[in-house]
Amino acid sequence: MQRPPSIVRYEQLYIASFILGLIVSALTWQVQRAALSANPLAAGAQWLVPAAMVTGIVIAVTLWYFTARRPSTAAKWVVVVLAAFSVLRIAGNLVMLMKGAFALPVLLAIVAPALYVAAAVLLFRPDARRWFGEKIDGEDVA
Repeated sequence: MQRPPSIVRYEQLYIASFILGLIVSALTWQVQRAALSANPLAAGAQWLVPAAMVTGIVIAVTLWYFTARRPSTAAKWVVVVLAAFSVLRIAGNLVMLMKGAFALPVLLAIVAPALYVAAAVLLFRPDARRWFGEKIDGEDVA
């Protein structure tokens, strides 16, 4: 089956969100490491920052593959759940912005999850639902 337009657009937004997320991680790398160093219990766990980043990349690439390239309903719903959590991240970053934390990482940390949410919404369009093998208003899935 050829990928429907909603899935193509989903993939574009998903990858844009992913890349912006990587940029935010790069811009805040030292802040994250300093936060770990400041905590006496986690001071020796500097390996957590790169390990968390690699884990996040593996999860994101896996979800991308099983939604945009090889349709999996389970992956679709994981993306949807993560998009719901992204709304909370957006809200938290908006609060930081209102408190005067006007910086590029904060702005990007609002845009990246917003793109992720927009991508997830596209998974519910009729052509995307067909891609995942879901019935649309009583039609048979071929």
